[in-house]
Amino acid sequence: MRHISLLAVSLLALAACTPEKQQEADDYTQYVNPFIGTDFTGNTYPGAQVPFGMVQLSPDNGLPGWDRISGYFYPDTTIAGFSHTHLSGTGAGDLYDISFMPVTRPYKEAPAPLGIYSTFSHNDEAASAGYYRVLLKDYNINVELTATERCGIQRYTFPKAEASVFLNLKKAMNWDFTLDSRIEVVDSMTIRGYRFSQGWSPLQHVYFETRFSKPFVAYHLDTTSIATKDRGWIGTAYVARFDFNTEKDEEILVTTGISGVSMEGAGKNLRAEAPKDDFDYYQALAAKEWNKQLSKIEVKSRDTDDLVKFYTALYHSMIAPTIYS
Repeated sequence: MRHISLLAVSLLALAACTPEKQQEADDYTQYVNPFIGTDFTGNTYPGAQVPFGMVQLSPDNGLPGWDRISGYFYPDTTIAGFSHTHLSGTGAGDLYDISFMPVTRPYKEAPAPLGIYSTFSHNDEAASAGYYRVLLKDYNINVELTATERCGIQRYTFPKAEASVFLNLKKAMNWDFTLDSRIEVVDSMTIRGYRFSQGWSPLQHVYFETRFSKPFVAYHLDTTSIATKDRGWIGTAYVARFDFNTEKDEEILVTTGISGVSMEGAGKNLRAEAPKDDFDYYQALAAKEWNKQLSKIEVKSRDTDDLVKFYTALYHSMIAPTIYS
């Protein structure tokens, strides 16, 4: 009878451990909360990145200040763009490169430094390892972010509207300052360019190529000269607006590859890592890569809060250093 009881227990345990439950049990990303550290002086950001990825695609509140070193401060209620590079957990206000902002027209614009913006609520916001989502309340646009190592993928879900996507290479916060920039329109779905800046890094070059999943019907380029007191004219600040006519719940993907070398290198990264317009596919890849890295340390606890603290800390330890080759 003893052997029969042990066999029965084993069979019951095997039945309880279904593939779905086993997969859930092995999903360490469920314990990552990217909002940890975004309040007080944690200086972390909630946006999308893969482990040690060159792209850190995250929302920017649009205002400078010590609390906003990472571009995002949890008590704030505005978003003024989604840029592709950020620093996590530091005291240095730098990067914020290649900043996009979707709107419907007419759009809201405040005096500098905020500029074009939208309000948002944390009730309409979510984040997980390799993924971020927020609703821009003033335009009813749902924004989702994910990433590969060198590419950022944005999915905008629009209302029926005259819509636009801004790309602001002039935008700078905290220690960051635009030295020179450029935007080139390759065709009605492709743009490329660069942003040179100075901040914690004395001279940073970020090149990009961006593919829209839908042709824009018009575009507008605005340029202003950049000058300093001691050096005079040093470069050009580019701000572009790309216009679309959207139907209710229409999705437009904005996929950007970046490079520290050249626009051609950014284009190669874009075609190598994100050649298709499939947000869900890249989000799943990002989650898979995070799960692979987080699973290197297995912690068991009956206290979910302890697991969240541990795996979020482990997640933050894999944000930097970042790939730059």
